[in-house]
Amino acid sequence: AKAASGVDTTMDDDGKLILTGVAEELKEESGVFEKFSNDTSSSTARIARNDNNPTTKASSGSFVKQGETNDTLVVFIRHGRTPHNNLGLFTGWEDAPLAPEGVEDARNGGRLLKRHGFEFDVVYTSQLFRAIDTARKCIDELDQPWLPMVKSWRLNERMYGALTGKSKQMIAQEYGKEQLKKWRSGIRVRPPPVSSYSLSYPGNDYKRIKYVKDLRISWIETIFRSIEARDFQIHRKFPKRESTWDCMQRAIPFYTQRIVPEAVDKGKRVLISSHENAIRGILMHLCSIPEDAMKTLNLPNGVPLVYNVEKKCITLLDDGSGMDPMEAHNFGAAAQYLFGTSERDKKAGQ
Repeated sequence: AKAASGVDTTMDDDGKLILTGVAEELKEESGVFEKFSNDTSSSTARIARNDNNPTTKASSGSFVKQGETNDTLVVFIRHGRTPHNNLGLFTGWEDAPLAPEGVEDARNGGRLLKRHGFEFDVVYTSQLFRAIDTARKCIDELDQPWLPMVKSWRLNERMYGALTGKSKQMIAQEYGKEQLKKWRSGIRVRPPPVSSYSLSYPGNDYKRIKYVKDLRISWIETIFRSIEARDFQIHRKFPKRESTWDCMQRAIPFYTQRIVPEAVDKGKRVLISSHENAIRGILMHLCSIPEDAMKTLNLPNGVPLVYNVEKKCITLLDDGSGMDPMEAHNFGAAAQYLFGTSERDKKAGQ
């Protein structure tokens, strides 16, 4: 039989299909392929940005899609809700899983990013399961399961010490509401330390012992644990408690000294899945949030926060519900520092 395109098809003795005339056909079509590959018109750009997909059409008036701006964007997302969040427990470094609604938080965050045409080159996350699982579910929704994921304890939640795993209501009854408020909201106030032999101490978790290598050695812990084990064991100086300020002192340098030079400055598209206090600390640095205002800043679970490196401000994504994202989510009084006029816009208006 002869195909309508000019390519002959025959069958050999073994029943295999043989095509003839393919070279001539490809030669005729080569001009089309060459034209397509060299085409830098807007139609090619639209394909790259997936603008023809109706699900990516809608966007808030204040937001520019990733593919339509030359500005450098970094996306932060707080992990989905956990049973600890729902029960009002201090979680900290305790490895709580995502609750069913937390799984939806993470997936919805991924869907929202996909709706606006986002793609990433690398993901940074903490070493806690809830942040890792949130990142995985996000990139699943983005159809990018192959993305490299960098995990660091420096993006972990604040270490709540002896409060870890305890009910906030119970702490209020035992120590008073005023003390609870200080421990939760005081930027430089540390909670009571956890014991070296508590299950809540990170140094008793084999995962931390095995994978955390960038902490200095605690010689006291090393000596006592070596005596107890009758074998020499190096032990790292894991935190036994942290204030929000302490958490910031590890999260901010990880962003500025690791993420920025190895990813942001190289033009890579970055997604950071972490925890409220770690993200708050980084945003305090990036958006120049006063220390006094930090305690009034709330970050909702699973909501992508798009940071514009040049404009130095956060933008929210329109989810298509018709609701203003600022009204749908409670960011607290400090929201003005996140979403205020950018430094570049201020200079342009002068």
